[in-house]
Amino acid sequence: MGSLKTLALAGSLALGASVAANAADLAYAPQPQPEPLGLKGTISSGVYLRGDIGVGVQSVSKYYQQDVAQFGGTFFGKTDNAAFFAGLGIGYRFNNWLRFDVTGEYRGAGQIGVSDFVFNPFNNGFQSNTYKGNLSSLVTLFNGYFDLGTWNCLTPYIGGGIGFTQNRITGLTDQGALVGDFTGATLNTSGTGTKTGLAWALMAGLGYEVNKNLTLEVGYRYLNLGDAQSGRLINAFNGQVQAPLRAKDIDSHDFRIGMRWNFNDPSCCGPEPVAYAPPVVRKY
Repeated sequence: MGSLKTLALAGSLALGASVAANAADLAYAPQPQPEPLGLKGTISSGVYLRGDIGVGVQSVSKYYQQDVAQFGGTFFGKTDNAAFFAGLGIGYRFNNWLRFDVTGEYRGAGQIGVSDFVFNPFNNGFQSNTYKGNLSSLVTLFNGYFDLGTWNCLTPYIGGGIGFTQNRITGLTDQGALVGDFTGATLNTSGTGTKTGLAWALMAGLGYEVNKNLTLEVGYRYLNLGDAQSGRLINAFNGQVQAPLRAKDIDSHDFRIGMRWNFNDPSCCGPEPVAYAPPVVRKY
């Protein structure tokens, strides 16, 4: 009888262990804990680098030369010319609608051209001159942008900038003709002249987010470059020195394309992966 009781007790224990094991097999795997709320990424996640190239149609609002003004002359026939530019910058994106950057830009291949007509009292007659030279600029701007929402990875924006520019006029020539006591041709040349002043800009455009890091941009910018001046004009025949030519209130209508390399978290074109719980597996 004692042996039968022992066998019965052992069987009960084995059955209980089997039921407990099956119950453990049916338990679900622990679910992943939700990520705590708060800011994602690090301070560097808002930093971006940018590069831009483009072409601008530059114009000079007014020309001034002391001798022309002194004798009541006038300027006419000014021409607008294209200028090509390229720039680099670094910025920070604070959120989905506000960002700032600092850019440096070189503008070259621009030209200036204008003519004057003035009475020359020394020749008791009239004189007309045509000025031609090259204009280049170094521009530094601090820019702010408002991103106006994103649709299918397209983000329109508006912005403005302020900074300074160094404008340089090189290779200026002044070719003219005299009519009076002496009739003939004139020729003046000048050295390089530079002038530094305030620059400001207004802009609008469209960005396309290729992936979580790369954004391409196309846009328009109005840029005011301030003033520029040549070196002193020197008569090629007798060495007479005259005042420089000044170009006042230079502005440009710029069309540019660019790119931004963003050090940030994924966005609309780079969705974050979703974590799923592992499937339940029953052991037999």
